Amino acid sequence: MRLLLDLKVKKSSILLAVYLFSMFLPGFFSNKFMQIVSNIMMIGVAIYLFSVKYKPSRFMILAICYFAYLIVITFIYHNKAADIHLIISNLKIVFMLCAIEYLLKRTPDSTINIMFFILITFVIIDFASIVLFPNGLYQTEAIWNEWSSSQEAQWIYGNKNNRVYWYVLLSIITWLRYVFNNKSKVLVLITSGISIVAMMLVKSSTATIVAILVSVGFIYLTYKKQTNINMNSYGILVIYGCITVLILLGSTSLLKPFVEGVLHKDMTFTGRSTAWERVLLLIASKPVFGWGVIDSETATGLLKSIAFVNPHNQLLDCLWQGGIILVFILSLIMITIAFNITKIPNRSERTGIQFVWIGLLIDMIFEVLLGTGATWICLLLINDLYEFVYEREVS
Repeated sequence: MRLLLDLKVKKSSILLAVYLFSMFLPGFFSNKFMQIVSNIMMIGVAIYLFSVKYKPSRFMILAICYFAYLIVITFIYHNKAADIHLIISNLKIVFMLCAIEYLLKRTPDSTINIMFFILITFVIIDFASIVLFPNGLYQTEAIWNEWSSSQEAQWIYGNKNNRVYWYVLLSIITWLRYVFNNKSKVLVLITSGISIVAMMLVKSSTATIVAILVSVGFIYLTYKKQTNINMNSYGILVIYGCITVLILLGSTSLLKPFVEGVLHKDMTFTGRSTAWERVLLLIASKPVFGWGVIDSETATGLLKSIAFVNPHNQLLDCLWQGGIILVFILSLIMITIAFNITKIPNRSERTGIQFVWIGLLIDMIFEVLLGTGATWICLLLINDLYEFVYEREVS
């Protein structure tokens, strides 16, 4: 009986390892073969989850509702993006999250090790490409309008804005590995430090701020430094919402010292404000249900900008694609995360994970992150941290 149980665990670990390898694989290495492997593994993971009678958490139920609504509304409007690829790409993320959540509860040590070794391999390769090729491993033409364009540096994880969530995820996994497997504290600091250096080298000011905040968070989490900081998780959400609204409405005078002095952006946020103004008009025409998922070609036409295929703001992107309904679902997800962070008993550790969460929220002001599996895994781990770590310690 014990042998059969071990074999079942081993099979699930192998299945997860192959699936995560195909899901974590940077676009630089992606090819049709790996896409087929990923599709096959998704089916295998789905069958496995049904066979073990997996019961999703509240976070996962809301995440499933988020993706399901996006798919349904896109097909209702008969958008160009409404095809089998949309369904498969979203299902891949959903089943990946379900598998990670389930296996972290059953076999946390092996699950964390699988995620760690796959992630650190790709992050090291990406970091090496940044160091060895500071001007880019290769370059693509970034078209800003009908009259101007520039060369944009690309590395293993793509352009300067496409990597911070992978590095943040590695830092979270490295810390969990320290907690569950009693690995070195120093490695947590090393991965956090690499994140800061990488974001500085690619000259992404927002990503650098995010990496610094996340690193501060892991200093609190790893070394349990005593702190007088006592942040309210619900208050963080309110402040995030207020800052986002201020920026979108153009009432940014109070933020000017931070935007220009710290982020080194102009008050148009590198041209984003133009896209924000246009997408607000689009949202006004379909405020409740949204437009559904929009393909890149249609998006540039609707935004009347060759430079942008999305509004570069997570809240606006949700309103555009899914209207008030999708924003409501996202709000419930964020409130669920806030609730579970509040349950963490140790103030310094609670403060640490709040810094990590704040880092992701700041990046969501200037980028669209919820189309990537890495961001969703970060949110899942932050949400389930109390159950994974603190309830386990008590039991």
